[in-house]
Amino acid sequence: MEDKVMIGDYLGTIEEFMPGSGTFEEDGKIYAAKMGIKYVDAAKHIAEVHGKDLPRIKIGQTVFAQVNMIKNSNVIVEIGRIKGVNNPVSERAMIYVSNIDEKYVKDPSEMFAIGDIVKAKVLKMGDDLIDLTTKEPDLGVVKAFSKETRYPLVKSAKYPDKLEDPVTKAFEKRKISSEYGCLSEI
Repeated sequence: MEDKVMIGDYLGTIEEFMPGSGTFEEDGKIYAAKMGIKYVDAAKHIAEVHGKDLPRIKIGQTVFAQVNMIKNSNVIVEIGRIKGVNNPVSERAMIYVSNIDEKYVKDPSEMFAIGDIVKAKVLKMGDDLIDLTTKEPDLGVVKAFSKETRYPLVKSAKYPDKLEDPVTKAFEKRKISSEYGCLSEI
């Protein structure tokens, strides 16, 4: 019979087993580090947990994030998905003003708005910080909502660097991805 375990479930002691993959040791006791199936190799004296690993964000990956806050020098976003990975993630990240566009950007609020969905690339990973960039043509806002009506904005036929509110016909500037509106990857 398979023993299903949750994170933090007790598996044994280090006198009985060596902690294997999917486990951690604390004060001589072995615990499950992930959800899955408990596996004990009696011959090698190893305790493991077999299960799915949580997706981890890495430098160079393309991610999808929602804009949460806009400051003078950066934009704070919440990463929700890694391109090509089915499981969602939840990590805070930052896009510095110098990483928004190839052109000079004076004010990040001219390029993004709260609630926008952004496609970005991971530049740097720190202890508590993930730096993103939207400088490439396919990176930037992939879905945006009107600041006034909150309706989804559509690409403007008149201005290539602006989006249009279908209700008010007002235009809003954004750092638009060349893939704006293509949300099949999210």
